[in-house]
Amino acid sequence: MATAETIRRAGPKYLALQRTLTETDWAATALPEIQKRLHEAEEAAKRLRADIQKFDHRSKDQLERFQNLKHHSVKRAWYRTTGKLEEKIQEEEKQWLKEYERVQAAKARGEEQDKEVEEARRIYTQCVRAKEANGRAKQALAALLEELFSGPTPSYPSEDEYEQNLAAARGRLDNIQILAKREQSVMGNLQKAHQCLLASLQELQRSLNMNTFDMFSQGGYADWAVHSSLANARNLAARADFLVSEVRRLDPSLPHIGDLHIQQENVVFNIIFDNIFTDLRMRQLIQESYQKVHRATILLQNTILPEAANRAQGAQAQIESCEIEIRRLEKLTWNERVRIITEAIGIGTGSQEQIGEQETSRGPREVTETLLAEPEQNDEPPPPYSEVQGRR
Repeated sequence: MATAETIRRAGPKYLALQRTLTETDWAATALPEIQKRLHEAEEAAKRLRADIQKFDHRSKDQLERFQNLKHHSVKRAWYRTTGKLEEKIQEEEKQWLKEYERVQAAKARGEEQDKEVEEARRIYTQCVRAKEANGRAKQALAALLEELFSGPTPSYPSEDEYEQNLAAARGRLDNIQILAKREQSVMGNLQKAHQCLLASLQELQRSLNMNTFDMFSQGGYADWAVHSSLANARNLAARADFLVSEVRRLDPSLPHIGDLHIQQENVVFNIIFDNIFTDLRMRQLIQESYQKVHRATILLQNTILPEAANRAQGAQAQIESCEIEIRRLEKLTWNERVRIITEAIGIGTGSQEQIGEQETSRGPREVTETLLAEPEQNDEPPPPYSEVQGRR
């Protein structure tokens, strides 16, 4: 139970956590930009290293040509014979010096870029550590407030009211999430049942086609194909019937989709005594089964599935609405607890919004001025109180 004395004893810890939050709030906003600039610096350094290797290779080739021409080679003898040796030596030397200067310039740029990468890595590490410290401070501050104000607090009835409303909203969210999971399970089973029925209709149609072929042919292969497709259709329809029964166990109000049992004659008898009459009998059974499965498929597709989808969407909308309400109540509860603890430790109060804006603007000047000219505001609610502002 929170009392003024227990709150005052927790004051130093509260102020220390608020100071940590004030000093590290910049990290969450700055980290994406710092990470982006570190990646850009590393890519630039990688490109410069590739240029250095390319320029160095060209410089070595040019130096080799210059040395061969200056000391010994067939080309030296040829240019001496033509009287252009000195001119060619000067030309090759100039070309080598040009390539050498290019290599040295690239190395100088590479060294500067490496320094920039190291600086970016240092700032990135600092930002990551600040963000981790901010997260730990938020958790510790939330735990501290929960320890102080959890349960009935007769001295502060307004906080009790906010806490009870928040607990009720969280309870509603739990119930709605259970309902949403059930609706998702229902929707998933119904979709699987619909797929099984569609596949069963395809098998029945294949069986009907083979039966038509069997009526105008001789041999047992057609009879075997008819019964094989019919057996597949029967298994698929039985699977759909099982899935629908599972859904009805969760939702007894589910409409009945009809009998999905597919009758199958004796395959051995039909093959041995194959004639036009057995074929006509099989055709009648297949058509009756097709009509049953088709009616169930239409009912499931046009009536049951849309209703289940609407219920699932409605449950998801309720979850989103409840989550918004919980976030609103959490903020109100947080602000009320901070107001109470601020008054209890004897420091001036102010509006939570103004304090939050002032604290958010504070941060390590050397980091923000180096990388971020104007950091974006953190959309997460800032710590509502700081020691420095309180003393002001």
